[in-house]
Amino acid sequence: MTTHLLGANPETVRVGLIDAAFAPVLQVESGDEVIFETWQLWGDAVTPATSFNDVLTLRERWRGHGPHSITGPVEIHGARPGMVLRVDVLEYRLRNHGFNVLLPRGVGRGLLADDFDGGQIRHFHLDTESMTTTLNGGVTIPLRPFLGIMGVAPVQPGPHISSVPGNFGGNIDCPELVVGSSLFLPVWVDGARFYAGDAHAAQGCGEVNQTALESAMEAARLRLTLMDGPPIKRPRIETPTHLITMGLDQDLREAARQATRDMIDLLVHEYGLDEQDAYVLCSLQADLSITQLVNGTSGVHARLERLGLPSIPLGTEVA
Repeated sequence: MTTHLLGANPETVRVGLIDAAFAPVLQVESGDEVIFETWQLWGDAVTPATSFNDVLTLRERWRGHGPHSITGPVEIHGARPGMVLRVDVLEYRLRNHGFNVLLPRGVGRGLLADDFDGGQIRHFHLDTESMTTTLNGGVTIPLRPFLGIMGVAPVQPGPHISSVPGNFGGNIDCPELVVGSSLFLPVWVDGARFYAGDAHAAQGCGEVNQTALESAMEAARLRLTLMDGPPIKRPRIETPTHLITMGLDQDLREAARQATRDMIDLLVHEYGLDEQDAYVLCSLQADLSITQLVNGTSGVHARLERLGLPSIPLGTEVA
């Protein structure tokens, strides 16, 4: 196992687009660890002095792109379509600056955007010792950092706007992807072409005003391991306490169906449950949460406690 350092610079970061045609900036072996540095939105252009008018200018400059600064892609030697890429989250180190943007009526896609006439950007100092910040100096917010974007190259050719997640992962915005969790991604192209970005210091499920506590990672240490079967359709997550499956669709109800069906498939194929028993268990113990509903494609994740289930990984490591 080798540990690689992948810094963020103009040669390793792209803003707002994901494309299988992008050449890898690093090649690694299965089981290697990569320490990613990530930038804040719009090519790291946001500083504590950035105003809301500056944000509007940045949005116009990057029209046709998403706002996300994405480090990668990384090619994993031997990755082939049909395999699964396991991404173990080992360490996060945040920068000390974060921000949230409220985009108003006619500009944003937030759940209540039509309720607000004016927009704003709020800046936060992130205390990385206490792992807290404050809202207006009065409300203490615990920091629970994760990467909003982790994904592989999509099978569909051409550029994909980074805001829209898919079966390749990308902007899934799932706050369960903290240190100690593992993300499982279906591999669609040779080499997998993994990338990461969109660091969040904190986010509620739903990300209702369209942005989280946006930040950057000084270091995100991830282990990338190829798994050999069974194939999966969409991203999955495993934490020390829960199994998590994800649905992604423009229709929120269809996203919920996908997450539930994938949980049933997981329980049947990995844990040996009968399909009807798995459906019953989902109704008794699985929680459906809205991952996010502000990026065009909505996300739902099904969260099932692992208590009582054997600890079995999704597939076996490729030798």
